[in-house]
Amino acid sequence: MSDRSFSVSMVASAVVLILGSFPSMADTVTESFETKNSHIDMGQADVSLFHYRQSSNLLAQTGVTVHPNVANADNAISIRGATNGIAVMQDNIFYSAAPYSAQNLVSLPNLFFQSSLSSNKQTNVGQGGQGSFGVLDYTTAVISERDTDTIVNIEIDEDGSPAGGLIVSGKTKEYGMLLGVDYQKSEDDAGFNTSFDDKHEKTDILFKINAGSLAGARNPQKTEFSYHFTDTRLDNSSIGLTENDFSLAPDKRYAATQLDYEKGKRQRYALAHQVNLSGSTMFTDFYYQSFSQEGQDTLFVDDQLINRQLLQQLSEFEKNPTAQGLTTNTAISDNDFDGFGVQTKGISMYGAHEVTYQARYHTDKAEIKVSQLDYFLGENLHLALQDTLYGVSDYTDEADAITSSVNTKLNYDAWSVNIGLGYEHVSVSRELGNNTDLMTAADFSDDGWLPAIEVAYQNDAWLFALSAKQAWTAASAGNSQQRAQEALQYQLALQYQQGAFVAGLSTYIHDFDNQHVTCQWGINCLPGQEAAQVNLKDVAVNGVDVNLDYSMTFDSFSIPMSLAYTYSQAEFGQTDCDAIIGCYRDGEQLPWVPEQQLSASIGVMMGQFSLVANGLYQTETGNAFTPGNYGVDSQLKVDLAAKYQMTPSHEFYVRVENLLDEDLVAKNYQMGMLQQTEMTTYLGYQGHF
Repeated sequence: MSDRSFSVSMVASAVVLILGSFPSMADTVTESFETKNSHIDMGQADVSLFHYRQSSNLLAQTGVTVHPNVANADNAISIRGATNGIAVMQDNIFYSAAPYSAQNLVSLPNLFFQSSLSSNKQTNVGQGGQGSFGVLDYTTAVISERDTDTIVNIEIDEDGSPAGGLIVSGKTKEYGMLLGVDYQKSEDDAGFNTSFDDKHEKTDILFKINAGSLAGARNPQKTEFSYHFTDTRLDNSSIGLTENDFSLAPDKRYAATQLDYEKGKRQRYALAHQVNLSGSTMFTDFYYQSFSQEGQDTLFVDDQLINRQLLQQLSEFEKNPTAQGLTTNTAISDNDFDGFGVQTKGISMYGAHEVTYQARYHTDKAEIKVSQLDYFLGENLHLALQDTLYGVSDYTDEADAITSSVNTKLNYDAWSVNIGLGYEHVSVSRELGNNTDLMTAADFSDDGWLPAIEVAYQNDAWLFALSAKQAWTAASAGNSQQRAQEALQYQLALQYQQGAFVAGLSTYIHDFDNQHVTCQWGINCLPGQEAAQVNLKDVAVNGVDVNLDYSMTFDSFSIPMSLAYTYSQAEFGQTDCDAIIGCYRDGEQLPWVPEQQLSASIGVMMGQFSLVANGLYQTETGNAFTPGNYGVDSQLKVDLAAKYQMTPSHEFYVRVENLLDEDLVAKNYQMGMLQQTEMTTYLGYQGHF
């Protein structure tokens, strides 16, 4: 579901992301296909009534491939076959605290605080190597122009689990301020034969303050400070179920996992400055962010990595426990990530033409400490501590990156030419601590160029755009071959708009010389494997994206409809085996890329009532030839939301997730089957004052 604006440049959109809503510098048709078909305005009537705090269905509407995950956990994504080199940005700043040093981390913002979400599925030279294979861009709520503006949201699910959010903002003549707080909590019956439940708790805080020009300033300026805090606890486990247990109770968990959990605290400080000069505008950002992660994850039985045979043993023991018991072993993580950066952007106008200069210095670090605890699972199905904590892995990765780019947009009536060139130099290192016998220290650097050219033509309702780009992402410290990820990207985009009807078609080829893969897309990895990055040679990804957007309007009601369809042929270029994927064959489909993905939405808006359904369909993923990944069959997830707008300031809504109550599989791998969210109904209220 896209927004209704049409001729907006990607550069102008990026400018808006830095300090709220500023006028675009120039209108251009270049890359407007991506803008039109991959952007979601969270305030749209057919989007806002869902009141999502997280959703794979909403992510899929931007055109990215969304990988299933367990309830309340963030979804890993891929774009046109790539899982690395995809930048998740928030207000034009990396959302991850350590995007270079911790490329296997999966973390996404709370949608309650976001005003828009968009994706770019090709190289963005301004983002450097980390955005070379795609960008997922979030924009947080802007400070209201009113004296006081308040949004209150309260909802509860069928089990009584609450969620509540508040955003208060306002502006005086010279200053503006925003404070947002959101809290979510749930306690679900995990099917334990003990008193434990699954628990999820998350607190988000967003604070902004800005000021206009100081007295006597020669040029109009604006400065904004922002602070974002997130505290999350998730009581899930990597251990799934046997196929038989899953068919009987897909949300059940084994007693061996009752102490498993993950906690994370994330903080971000950012200072953004804008100054308008004669004929140009300058933007500068300073940012620092940190993320601390703790957790406990059962991975072994009697010091053997859990596989299907040991999983069956766990299942049988649960049904008929004995005094002999079982010894389980859990990984205890205590990790810290942090990053700092300064970036600047200048946009200059030369008549109808636009030139953008960008530069960024970024440094980040990941300090990883993993230990182990042994437990005895007794006849009463409780866990008794067996031993003291002992180390398993201890290492520190660091990275420094210098990025620069220039992007020129030349507009000649109906023609637009976009020529860009980016450069990035990255230095990475790995220092080993204790218990790292299977790991290797690293200290190397690499640099790469990112050239891009695009030619577009717009005539009445039609838009044609042809692009060719070079993508490059530096290797991480865990890449034993120290090989960068590289690919040539070609795209032909067509778009037609007539009134309320918009149709888009893009065909693309991503020809990889080398592709990176880390433990993030849906397999279970040991701590040592999570530190590794493997290379795949000669991967070829070809595909077609189709977007349709139409709103039928009648006298008393309207019917908005949208569809985003992706066909991807993503194939290995050789036959080989590695430490993460396992074994694969030349010409075989990449296991994390469904051949087809369809995201669709249809609704009815009638006066004070609204009803909308969102659906996401994916063909099967995974491959039986790949050890450790047993694949996920084709799946369909449908969400439904209804809203009653009692007054302009008060609305009540109902949201049903997984309306068909399908037993959707999140992961199916050597440690069993894990379920996505079961059908859940939410009742909510939102007020705007």
